[in-house]
Amino acid sequence: MQAIEATGTIDAYGQLALDQPLQVAHPGRVRIIVLLTDSSNQLPEQTQPDAPSSQPVQESQPLDSRPIWERVADISAQVSPEEWAKLPKDLSKNVDHYLYGSPKQDE
Repeated sequence: MQAIEATGTIDAYGQLALDQPLQVAHPGRVRIIVLLTDSSNQLPEQTQPDAPSSQPVQESQPLDSRPIWERVADISAQVSPEEWAKLPKDLSKNVDHYLYGSPKQDE
């Protein structure tokens, strides 16, 4: 087993976004251990500026309480028909192939 140290941000939805892509030879599933820092032990890039910012503080957005299928429908409606046409016809059957390079399933 190999360990890789990386930094990232967890958003209001609990999703982790890495600061940089991981440089790995073989893409695949990973086990993640998250180390949370307290305010007194922040990483240098997370420290707050000494001078107050002239920009207003933005309030965090409330969580969307709609069912997931309604949120997906709203997002899907923003994609043009030309972009939908670019998707492979066998995407649902071979999603692992397109995401992870697994062997393709025959039709």
